Amino acid sequence: MSFTSHLQATNLMVVVGAKSPVDRRRKALERVNKELSRGKYETALSLVKQFKSSKHHGCCLSAFASAKLLPKKSPPLSDTFERLIDSVSRTFESVSAEAIQEHNKATTCEEDRFAVVQHESGHFLVGYLLGVLPRRYEIPDLEAMRDDDNVVTGRVEFVGFEFLKQVGGANQFMRDDVSVSSKTLNNFSCVVLGGMVTEHMLFGYSEGFYSDAVKLESVLQWRGFTEREEKAGHVRWAASNAVFLLHSYSEARVSLAEAMCKGKPISACIEAIESAIL
Repeated sequence: MSFTSHLQATNLMVVVGAKSPVDRRRKALERVNKELSRGKYETALSLVKQFKSSKHHGCCLSAFASAKLLPKKSPPLSDTFERLIDSVSRTFESVSAEAIQEHNKATTCEEDRFAVVQHESGHFLVGYLLGVLPRRYEIPDLEAMRDDDNVVTGRVEFVGFEFLKQVGGANQFMRDDVSVSSKTLNNFSCVVLGGMVTEHMLFGYSEGFYSDAVKLESVLQWRGFTEREEKAGHVRWAASNAVFLLHSYSEARVSLAEAMCKGKPISACIEAIESAIL
């Protein structure tokens, strides 16, 4: 073998043996997924933070915790955004006042499941962008929905929202000895409205998954938001952040929804986000 041929063969082996940036990121996310499956949520979060700041090209999770919340006294957004925020705020107020207007629209199980997937993808994406790691999610099975009309809801659970104690799937009760920082409250408020905002963006209204509004209402009451104007201002601010993020990263949300629809693991869902944002 000539020197030139040997050099070409050596270079070929280097290229073939090298992992692409995407491969390295997927490998890193497999480690995260493994810890999540074991219930070691804090370890998984530590890994994500490590990969977020990693200097190794391809492992860096650039989208995680990349979003910054709008100032509480931020200037108005565009007219389209403001109308959307108004719609979400009115829905929240209706739920709080137990004056929900039902949309008597006949839908198929396929359409209902589509709406659930979009709703849950809104929660997932807003949380991930704000640095709140999703630890597991559920999307209803189509066959189960066909067999039971009541099986129409999904869920996303996050690392860092353990201050919530879920009872009956809709009501939230907090222990008096639990302390929650303003940052956690703000993140929770934006994340919990992410699903409703996604629905309003796609359909113009919420399909009826109002348990999120009930959760937020309970948390705000627990945190001392007793004045109507104070509560409304906070909800509007949180909705504004969700609208801004979901609009800015619409392609990532679509890719994420596709992964969630197929029941992909958390690692693949994160990969869908990161790949869409590159």
